[in-house]
Amino acid sequence: MSDPSLTVYGAYWCPDCRRAKKFLGEQLIPFNWIDVEQDQHAEQFVVEKNNSKRIIPTIVSTDGSFLVEPSNAELAKKLRLRTEAKLEYYDLIIVGGGPAGLTAAIYSAREGVQTLLVERSGLGGQGGITVGIDNFLGFPEGIKRASPFKFSGA
Repeated sequence: MSDPSLTVYGAYWCPDCRRAKKFLGEQLIPFNWIDVEQDQHAEQFVVEKNNSKRIIPTIVSTDGSFLVEPSNAELAKKLRLRTEAKLEYYDLIIVGGGPAGLTAAIYSAREGVQTLLVERSGLGGQGGITVGIDNFLGFPEGIKRASPFKFSGA
């Protein structure tokens, strides 16, 4: 796995920080989390980036660009996530990209059906962000996945 391309500066009590972290997690976007209340240098960095104001979350990309208190739509745009359908008309629209939705999409696409799959988070649904799934068909021991997140600070 590659190093995270985003660093999220925030605080545990900040609702916008929690929302941004949740969105990145649901989209399976790896990121570094730095709590500005635990790291004085990080707090100073945020203040410098924001014209002497402590505004969180401040999300910094490895290319040097940054977003301040971004909405989920702004994050999606920055990450170049597809948020609009390609076509105006579809034969089948599937809501939910969990195991059942993915299976339906695969089988309908194989049959040449114009299929749109709508998922609010990363494909795989809850299974895509869960560390372990027990009783998964075909895997008697369950399946586990490593976390894509790196945490720094206390």
